[in-house]
Amino acid sequence: MTPKQSQEDVSHDYLVQLVSRSSEIAEAHFGPSKIEFMPIMLSQDRVLQLLGIGGVLDIVSSAPTAEREASFLSIKVPIFMGLLGYRMMIVSPEKLPEFEQISSEEQLKSLVACQGTAWPDADILEDSGYKVVRVDRFEQMFEKLHDGGCDYFPRGITEGYGELEYYNENNPDKPLAKFDSILIHYQVPLMFYTSHNNYELAAKIQYGMEKMVENGELEALLKNHPVTQSAFPLSKWEKSTIFSVPNKRLPKSVPTYKQELWLELKSNP
Repeated sequence: MTPKQSQEDVSHDYLVQLVSRSSEIAEAHFGPSKIEFMPIMLSQDRVLQLLGIGGVLDIVSSAPTAEREASFLSIKVPIFMGLLGYRMMIVSPEKLPEFEQISSEEQLKSLVACQGTAWPDADILEDSGYKVVRVDRFEQMFEKLHDGGCDYFPRGITEGYGELEYYNENNPDKPLAKFDSILIHYQVPLMFYTSHNNYELAAKIQYGMEKMVENGELEALLKNHPVTQSAFPLSKWEKSTIFSVPNKRLPKSVPTYKQELWLELKSNP
């Protein structure tokens, strides 16, 4: 399994717990597993390439693209039950008043978002007219918010608050701020991927995660994990405004029709 993208990547522990628990549930049918981590972190594209090399890397979390769905074997249960697609924004404190004046999607589109170079999110946002700066390293996002390289860093409501808290605790001299009275939403799940040769591992994680959905454990993990619990209760978003962005690139293999796998926010249009 991959290590943290950076020290700010506090959602990594959630992924580890999910793999661990789903493996534990499936152990009676598939046998035991042991989680080990790569010694170094590489870019997402480089990491995905390693899935095809036996014994180097077995499982990676990634947003789906048509190319990834064809090249690798996906576990088709959204890791954050769809909440990853609801994006709050991390901004510099100096920019916060400007964001608080936004009343239309066109105003937000005039500002610049930071995104990862290989993240599908960058393409999704650009397809709808958003301005995006692509950044190679995760920690660079926070640096660019300070130096004006971008205006905001959209993060899932299941991850952004924990990342922001960690960053501010470790950078008290240059804190960042949250802006979440407006959310951006596009349907993009995070899913686990393995190689086509690793079908037994895929079946094991799929089985365990489906059981976690059925018995409520996956939603309970979301509600109780220190990183994701800030998204709950979902009723807290009823007064937020959501700008909906279509994801024209979402592969048809993603099980959007399985309603039990997805959580939704009810809010202002």
